[in-house]
Amino acid sequence: MSFTLSRPWRRAVLALHVLCGAGWMGLDIGLAILVATGMTTDSGGTAAAAYTAARIVIPPVVPVLAGGMLVTGVLLGLGTRWGLVQWTWVLSKLCIGIVLTVLVAVALLPGVLAVPTELTGSADAVRSQVGDEATGLMFPPVVSFLMLGTSLVLSIWKPGGRTRWAR
Repeated sequence: MSFTLSRPWRRAVLALHVLCGAGWMGLDIGLAILVATGMTTDSGGTAAAAYTAARIVIPPVVPVLAGGMLVTGVLLGLGTRWGLVQWTWVLSKLCIGIVLTVLVAVALLPGVLAVPTELTGSADAVRSQVGDEATGLMFPPVVSFLMLGTSLVLSIWKPGGRTRWAR
């Protein structure tokens, strides 16, 4: 498939790509704060609210941002001079995007959806109801934030030169 994005389209797709990545990073911070609050608070109501908020917000929003970031990244790769596999930094970003999108489906969403819908009682009771998912939910936002940050750095510095698949 060979096409070139016009300047206005490239800018629009790039803006959407950055918006999806930045939004995802923001939600990572929010999820980490919610989970940390649920794990450390002495208030049962606060713990229940933190885990419930994560269960309500993350499933509909993160997959859209992940998919949006991946699709716009592929469009930018295919529709610009960079290509998808011609430059090390672009290929690295593509791999990061694919891995993170898969992790959303296999780790983040199942973990968040495993949080019970009706949480009541003391903070310890709420944490007991949530179970191991409480600590398991700290892993996805930390990993994705760091990997998205790596993608950001790759976009700015463009290290690595051309790949062996470059034309």
